[in-house]
Amino acid sequence: MSPRAGRSGPAAAVIGLLLSACAPAARLAPAPHAAAGEPERPRGEGAVPGDERGVGDARPGASGPLRDRPDDPAPGGAIGSLDEPEEPSDEDDAPADDGEVEPPPDATVLPPHPLAHLSDEEFAARVKSAPESLGSMSVGRPSAGRLLNAVRLEEGPGLTVVAPGSAWATEETARALDRVLAVVAARHPGTPRLPVGDVSARPGGPLAPHLSHQSGRDVDIGYYHRDGVRWYRRATPENLDLDRQWTLSRALVTETDVEMILMDATLLRALREHAASRGESAEWLELLFRGRGGLPPLFRHAPGHATHVHVRFYSPVAQETGRRAFPTLIALGKIPVGPVFVTHVARKGDTLERIARRYGTTVRAIRRANGLGSTLIQAKKSYRIPLRRSAPPGVVAGPVRIPPRRLPPP
Repeated sequence: MSPRAGRSGPAAAVIGLLLSACAPAARLAPAPHAAAGEPERPRGEGAVPGDERGVGDARPGASGPLRDRPDDPAPGGAIGSLDEPEEPSDEDDAPADDGEVEPPPDATVLPPHPLAHLSDEEFAARVKSAPESLGSMSVGRPSAGRLLNAVRLEEGPGLTVVAPGSAWATEETARALDRVLAVVAARHPGTPRLPVGDVSARPGGPLAPHLSHQSGRDVDIGYYHRDGVRWYRRATPENLDLDRQWTLSRALVTETDVEMILMDATLLRALREHAASRGESAEWLELLFRGRGGLPPLFRHAPGHATHVHVRFYSPVAQETGRRAFPTLIALGKIPVGPVFVTHVARKGDTLERIARRYGTTVRAIRRANGLGSTLIQAKKSYRIPLRRSAPPGVVAGPVRIPPRRLPPP
């Protein structure tokens, strides 16, 4: 798999950078970062000036059954208007997609950054004159962020791209997928290509109906089934290819900087039992699937994830680049601070309370945005939903740190 360099979209509303906790394990080791010995990936071209409103595909949709989508986002809306698919989404009311907590300072590593030698003045000058030279920038949180200088995933020996228009990622995310799929192919010759669904829109930002997928670090991937692979096919303990699935899952933990892996609880139980049968350390599995000492597990249950796996990676280089570029991007007007709206198509059974809870806003704000005199809404009608996460207060001070990888005992 190799991503094709693509133009990054402009940045829009961002909230400060918060990292999720992955913490000390049976064995914690600083991860090899940056790119010593790694093949170079083509970088995305710089931010496109003059169009700061396009935030996603005309119909970005869910990570559900494949539908027609344009390859490139279309501008629209206040900062961006996103049409939501009319069919129900498995990600409805699944706030686990946005679970983020601050990592303990004594359990983090500071990855080397290729631009650490630049002073703040030199860095700001590069943002102004040659943003494409800085590589990918993951700005803000996965649930309130932007993506600049993105790369787009493409078909390759290990994967099938389901939705090219929302297959934009940081360079580190793309490299991580390369690495784990190579591990699966080496251990299991003849492995079918894994379908990859939504990642992010080209400029990042809201990607309806997801709550996350905003900064190039969230990836929806399919399951390996015993009789082949088909996108969005529901997996069960009986039809899941547990050997390939565990090889993939183990590689995500040991070969990449993964933040969390969301799956259905029944599949998690089957996967853990299979890993134990292959001789994996019981203590290590407990740490991965249950957490320890207040540390969250890496493998977590989330509603609607029997049809796909949601993987969130850290991208420490892209995150640090985004953090340093943030003040200059604000000064240049690349990140507007006005409100962001998404478009929600009401379904049967929807209420304003339910919609407000899903998008993290209020019934009053929705009524005001749509001029509603009451709380009554109509099915199949589109409503503008204002997002609370629209005005960025700033970003986390200091260099980006990430937790060490949770490696198994020797």
